[in-house]
Amino acid sequence: MSDNIPQNNNGTGWGKWKRELFRIAFVFLLLLSVPLYGTYYKRLFSVSLFDIRFQDLFQLTYHVPGAGHFAVFGVKSFTGWLLALVLAVIIGIIWGRLDKARKNYDTLYYWGRVLLRYRLALGVIVYGIILLIPVQIPPPALSDLHTAYGDFLPWKIYYHSTGVAVAGYRQTIGAFEILGAVLLLWRRTVAIGTIIIAFILINVVLANFAYNIGDHLYSTYLLLISLVLLAHDLPRLYALLVKETRTYADRFQPVFSKRTKRLRVLAKAGFSVFSVAFLVLSYKSYSHNWPYPDTVGLKEAEGYYDVSSFKINDRLIPYSLTDSVRWKDVVFEKWNVLSIRNNYPRKIDYLIPGILYEPDFPWRYEVAGNAGRSFYAYDETGDVLALKNLSNSADTISLTIQRPDPETILLWGVTAGGDSIHAALTKVDKEYLLTKGRRKPVSVY
Repeated sequence: MSDNIPQNNNGTGWGKWKRELFRIAFVFLLLLSVPLYGTYYKRLFSVSLFDIRFQDLFQLTYHVPGAGHFAVFGVKSFTGWLLALVLAVIIGIIWGRLDKARKNYDTLYYWGRVLLRYRLALGVIVYGIILLIPVQIPPPALSDLHTAYGDFLPWKIYYHSTGVAVAGYRQTIGAFEILGAVLLLWRRTVAIGTIIIAFILINVVLANFAYNIGDHLYSTYLLLISLVLLAHDLPRLYALLVKETRTYADRFQPVFSKRTKRLRVLAKAGFSVFSVAFLVLSYKSYSHNWPYPDTVGLKEAEGYYDVSSFKINDRLIPYSLTDSVRWKDVVFEKWNVLSIRNNYPRKIDYLIPGILYEPDFPWRYEVAGNAGRSFYAYDETGDVLALKNLSNSADTISLTIQRPDPETILLWGVTAGGDSIHAALTKVDKEYLLTKGRRKPVSVY
């Protein structure tokens, strides 16, 4: 394949420092773009083609960039980037010594930008789709509405604040991300696409740092790519919009061979197929209640329950704000999970939000970031509920259930520690302002 690509727009070579900077930047971005840790490839090659999920396609586009991952939060986590930069400087200097005769890198620069365009488009469009569906930031569970604000980790507050929006905020951001990703596929619209994506990613990066969401490395990497792509058109944009002078379009016109033209068509077709497949699989997961469980819970039990009576080892414990044993309230979700609020000191689950987790370490969205309630998954067998704590597998309770009327649930059984429990739950007919809306009449008292 021989492509007749002009050396540059003005027919002259690059300056020395421009060549040096290009070599360092090229190696640095290459080191960030190639996954350098085994977990990525372990997940990638464990994908089953006969049971593929949207997480598997997401895996293809996502990795934690950098030569190392030294911390989860904060500036220290960029230590790997610093090492990559040092290595890029060393390789760039050696490269320059071995390639002294070259006057410019127009061809490599062009194809490098092409690869960055597709890399950014793939990285952004998957997030756009899972916001459009939406899968990434779901509405809060009923248990979350009965958890104190201060009992959430910062990232969970951000997710809930975004998840309750009803004016299409998530969907709008997702649609703009998809639009920006599509515009990156054509040279004439790259500048518009990168501007759209850069503005969105600035907000995403700031939110990651402000709320400790844990995806700051990847979002910063995508923002860096968008700024590198935008830098190509920035001088002309500055001349046109700021200096208000006559500005010419990019006159660099690559000439492609027939084989290269076919590869361009295949690349766009492959991108389209991937995006459609990811969209379909994401919607399939959304229809199955992801990231919440898909198993149906106790019939007609969903709701918030006051614990009107509570006994442990046949000892009645009255209402108390300080007792560490007595249950205060119980929430039954639509799915087979119930949550209990009491004053028992529990270990905070510091899980950060994510789509990719190991098979033996399942992602439990309702548990992560909530320090105010204990969450139990349950299996129903006849009139017996077998409860298992989602954060502590050793905490199990076997409860017999009786429902004398639709508003009352009686539970009694034995914990894993051998203590007997008797609890009477009374359903509270509670109205939630989130479902009322500000344009509907609200009666508080």
